Amino acid sequence: MKKQIISLGALMIVATLSAQMKFDPISDTIRIQQIEDINLHKTGNPNKARPMSSKSNLTMMENPQPVAIVTHEIIEQQQAKQLSDVLQNVNGLYITSSRGNSQDSFGGRGFNFGNDNIFKNGARVNSGVFPEVSGLERVEVLKGGNAMLYGNVAAGGVVNLITKKPRFDFGGSVGLSAGSWNTYKPTVDFYGPLNDKVAFRVNGAYETADSFRDVVSSSKYYFNPSFLFNIGENSQLIVEADYLKNDFTPDFGVGSIISKDDSYSLNTLLPRNAFVGADWQFQNVQQATTGITFNHQFNDVWTLNAAASYQNYTKDYFSTERVQWSYDAADRLNWKRPLNRTYNEQNYTSLQVNLNGEVKTGRVTHKILVGTDGDYGMADSYTYLDPKNGKTFGTSYLYGTNGAANGTVYLDDPATWTSGAMPDAIKKDRNRIPTQRFGIYAQDYIELSDQFKVLAGLRWSYIENKESEKVNFADGKITAGPGTVDRAFSPKAGLVYMPNNNLSLFATYTNSFSANTGRDINGNSLKPSLIDQFEVGMKHNFWNNAVALNLSVYQIENRNFYQTADYKADGTVNSDTAIKEFAGKMRSQGVELDITGNPYPNLSIIAGASYNHSVYLDTPADFGYVENQRLVRTPATTANASVFYTFNQYVRGLKLGASVYFVGDRLAGWNDTKATNDARDGVSRLFKVDDYVTASLSAGYDWKKFSIMGKVGNLFDTVNYNVHENYSVNPITPRNFYVTLTYKL
Repeated sequence: MKKQIISLGALMIVATLSAQMKFDPISDTIRIQQIEDINLHKTGNPNKARPMSSKSNLTMMENPQPVAIVTHEIIEQQQAKQLSDVLQNVNGLYITSSRGNSQDSFGGRGFNFGNDNIFKNGARVNSGVFPEVSGLERVEVLKGGNAMLYGNVAAGGVVNLITKKPRFDFGGSVGLSAGSWNTYKPTVDFYGPLNDKVAFRVNGAYETADSFRDVVSSSKYYFNPSFLFNIGENSQLIVEADYLKNDFTPDFGVGSIISKDDSYSLNTLLPRNAFVGADWQFQNVQQATTGITFNHQFNDVWTLNAAASYQNYTKDYFSTERVQWSYDAADRLNWKRPLNRTYNEQNYTSLQVNLNGEVKTGRVTHKILVGTDGDYGMADSYTYLDPKNGKTFGTSYLYGTNGAANGTVYLDDPATWTSGAMPDAIKKDRNRIPTQRFGIYAQDYIELSDQFKVLAGLRWSYIENKESEKVNFADGKITAGPGTVDRAFSPKAGLVYMPNNNLSLFATYTNSFSANTGRDINGNSLKPSLIDQFEVGMKHNFWNNAVALNLSVYQIENRNFYQTADYKADGTVNSDTAIKEFAGKMRSQGVELDITGNPYPNLSIIAGASYNHSVYLDTPADFGYVENQRLVRTPATTANASVFYTFNQYVRGLKLGASVYFVGDRLAGWNDTKATNDARDGVSRLFKVDDYVTASLSAGYDWKKFSIMGKVGNLFDTVNYNVHENYSVNPITPRNFYVTLTYKL
C-alpha cells in the first residue's frame, strides 16, 4: 500500500488535495481512486481542506492566513454565470469597476487586483476576459499579502481558478441553460479512464446572449481537455489545455453628469437599457492556456511538484468609449463620444518547482517548503489611425452621427444618437514590452509543541521590464524605451496556537512589494513600494466540525506610494505621467468574518461580512492626496449569505435556495489632491454611489439522472451601478431568470 501523494498547492494541477494512491494487484500499477477533495466536498467546511494555492502541505488550520474556497457544488447550486457571481461568496472581495463592461475588475482590502493577482491552476493569467466558470472545480482566495509565495502581487489577495481534472471512474453530464434576454448555453463534461494508467476529462461550453442593454450581445466558446498519466508507482503527470473565445459588444454604460460647479453626480436621466455607443462596435478576445504538471513522491517524507504553463491572449477592439456628460453654452446636456481602435497580444510562459518535506530536530518537527518560480512575458499593443484624416484613434478622436466630424450627441435629440459607418483603420505603431520575473523562496513550519507552531518564510524576487520597442509602421522607425530592474526580499512570519484540532488562533506579519513604473524627476528608476501587513485571526470548527467560523483583523500599510509629479526638476510644469514623486502612505484596516459549511448533510450555508477603511496618510503638503479620504471604488462594508436545502423525505429530490449580497456605498471619480481642492475651493472630484442589496431565489428537482434548476436573480430589481473613475457607469443586471436542465451520465 503506497502512501498518500499530497497535492502541493497552486501548481498542483492534480485537483486533489487528498488524492489516495493505491496498489492494484491486478494491473500492478498505482491509480487514482478519488481526485477530489473528499473532506471539503463531504462537509462543505473549508477548514477541512488543504488549500492548493498555499504550495505547501500545511492544512487549513495550520496555515496562519485566511483562505476562502468556493466549490463547484456551490457554483452549480447558485447557477453562477460569471466569476463575479462566484466571488460574491467571498466576503471582502468586490467589483472595483467594469470598464466598458469588458471584464470584471476585482479588489480586496483596498487594493485593486490586476493580471498579477489572478491565477489559473497556480499560473498567472490575463484578467482581461470573463472566465468560463462551468469548468471550475473550485475557486480559492488567499486573502492578504502573498508576496512570499507569488512575488509582486497586490496585497489584497490572490484568486486561483482551479479547473476540473480527469478521473478514473466514468461519468459526466450534459446540460442546457436558458434565461432572460435570449441567453442559451449548452455544456458538456465527460471523464473516465482510457486504461489503468491514463484518465481523461473534457469540458466544453457555448453561450450566446443578448442583454438588457440595447444593441449589446455576446457569444462565448470554451473547450478544456485534460489527461492524467500514472508514471510508475510514485509519479504522476497532468497535461491540460483550455481555449476561450469571447466576442461581445463593449458597453460604457450611461456616462456621468458634470454639473456647472464642476462636481460630479450619477446619471439617472437615461433608462438602464439606453445604449449610447455605435451599433457596430466590438471586442473579440481569445485566451489559450496549456499546462504540464509533474508530481513525484521520493519517499514517505519528501514530495516534488513541478509545473510549466503557457498562455496566449489577444484582444481586438474597436469601440466608442469614455462617455462624458457636460453642458454646452446653451445649457443643453450633451456627451462626447471618443472612438478607439486597439489590438493587444500577450504571450506568457512560466515554470515553478516546489519541494515539500518533514524533518525532525530532536522533538521539534519541521514542515519545509523550498521552491522557485520564473516567467517570461511579451506584451504587444497596437495603435491605429484613420487613413482618411490621418488622426490617431483615442480619446481625442470624436465620433458622432457624421463620424469624426461630429462627436457631440445631445440627450434631448435622439436623432443625434445614431452612429455613422465604421471608419477605416490601419495600424500606426506597435509597442512591445518584454518582462521577466524570477524568485526563490523557503518556508519552515515549526511545531514547537502540540499547541504552539511558528512559521517563517523568505522570498527573493527579481523583476525586469526589458527595454520596450516601438515600431512606427509608416517609416519603419524603431524607438527603444528604458527598462527597469527591481529586486526585493519578502519575509513572512506567523505564530499559531492550536489548543485542539478544531480551534486555531494565529498572528502573521508579511511584507509585500509593488513594482513602480516610471521615474523620478531626476530620471532615476522608482524603487518598489513596500507594503507591511499585520493580521490576527481565528479559525474554529463547530456543529460536529461540519461548519467553519473564521475571523480575522488586519492592517496593511503602503509605506512609499508614488503619484505623477506636478513639476519637473527644472521647476516647469510636468505633463508626463511617467514622471512621479513620493506621495505619502496608504493604509488599509479591516475585519472579516465568514461562516461556511453543511450543518446537516442536506443543508449548505455560506455567510460573511467585512469592514474596510482604506485612506491616504502623511501625504505632501502641496500636492499629495487629501488625507483620511476613503479610496475610490472601495466599499467600506460587504456582506453575503446563502442557504441551500435538499429534501430527502416528503418531496425527495426537491431543492430550494436563497442568497443575499450587500455592497456598501462607494466613492467614484478620483481621490482629491490638496492642490485640486485648493483650485476648486474645496469642491470634490468625487461622487457617491449608494449601497445596494441584491437577492436571488432558486428551486430545483432531481429525478433519476435528470436535474432541473431555476433561478430568479436580483429578485427585487435593485437599481445600482459599477463606476470606473467618472465614466463607464454600468447598471447592474436587473431582475432576471435562468433555468438549467442537466443529464448526468
